[in-house]
Amino acid sequence: MLCRVILGKAELVQPGSKQCHPSSDEFDSGVDDLSSPKKYVVWSTHLNTHILPEFIVSFRATSSLKGFLGMQDRLKMPTSPWISFPALISALSKYLPPTAMNLISKYYRDHKDKKISRHELIQLVRQFAGDKLLIAVIKSSRTKQYGHK
Repeated sequence: MLCRVILGKAELVQPGSKQCHPSSDEFDSGVDDLSSPKKYVVWSTHLNTHILPEFIVSFRATSSLKGFLGMQDRLKMPTSPWISFPALISALSKYLPPTAMNLISKYYRDHKDKKISRHELIQLVRQFAGDKLLIAVIKSSRTKQYGHK
């Protein structure tokens, strides 16, 4: 994905700084050197307004990548906690009222029918379930599935 990044007015951010937001409303981004920047910081509060997706780039891999493709088996399973939507919906039904579950199921069908994006589905599920419940359900599922803590 190629994105357009709007830097706006940049402020100097020292290397190793723990700064995680602009020092004042006057700044939109941060740089490591004001005269010749090599590293740029877009503050999390500006991600949706200052990073704009422009293009999706796709390509076909050549046969010279066969050695790399053999490594894919090791890369298939996510290392962070993960759960499929059907399993998540089933688990959430134990905690949420039927009205909320009906809406979540409808949104999942809408996603499968390509009426809403995956991102929109996730945001809607987060609205109904809340992040704390989602985290607990996902971690619980991973513990049951893989025996991890």
